[in-house]
Amino acid sequence: MKANGIISVLALSATALARPKHGDHLPTTTVAGVEVVDTQIVRDARALIEKFPDYLYWHSMRTWLLGAAVLNANATLKAEVDLEAHALGTILHDLGWDMSPDSPWVTKENRFEVDGGLGAVRWIKAHKSYSPCVWTEARLERIFDGIALHGTFGIHPFKNIDTKWITNSVGFDGVNFTPPEVPIAKFNSVIAEFPKDSFQKGAIETFTWMAATKPNGTYNTFVEPFGTHYVPGYNSTGKHSFDRITAGWNPDKN
Repeated sequence: MKANGIISVLALSATALARPKHGDHLPTTTVAGVEVVDTQIVRDARALIEKFPDYLYWHSMRTWLLGAAVLNANATLKAEVDLEAHALGTILHDLGWDMSPDSPWVTKENRFEVDGGLGAVRWIKAHKSYSPCVWTEARLERIFDGIALHGTFGIHPFKNIDTKWITNSVGFDGVNFTPPEVPIAKFNSVIAEFPKDSFQKGAIETFTWMAATKPNGTYNTFVEPFGTHYVPGYNSTGKHSFDRITAGWNPDKN
């Protein structure tokens, strides 16, 4: 065999070994009527978020389960998605909502989505099962992007399929609507086990807390109006890109 042929075979073998395992190769279980991945790292991620307040725990679980329900209804799509990465990206997507004192996930300067993405990657790397051969940097980047982009509109649809489906799944659990993509029987079974009753109140309180405690991480984001409306003294004047770009501009002289 020629040298270039040997190199091609080795490259293909390396690609196959590095490729994330999909649903057909992973253990599964059923949660709230939805079949989902059941690896140890996914079970441990679920245990981590169980420590959060109910509204946040339930929201994170609904995000995972509603996304999984949509994937389960489309075998072709499901076969293309890294289901373990999807599970971790959705379950851990709101680590940046942690309002506990001295939270290991929350910074003063980052958007909460970035805190969540960084925290998820850090947690995976610290997990007892972590191996860089399995959790490659490319695979971790897809999880980070899926989390970090979930509060920004218009970008994630053009990303890779795993990033896109983490972010899509977060969108299935918005306030005051029923996502048409989710089969209604599955939607009802998920909501029955993980209720939405406290979600609106919890989200408003969390975003207000962010604006009050880490304002630099809220300017120029969708969280900013919560500061404007609910936090005395919150002021985003001069913090917008518009303010910086137009500073000193006089259309009559320039």
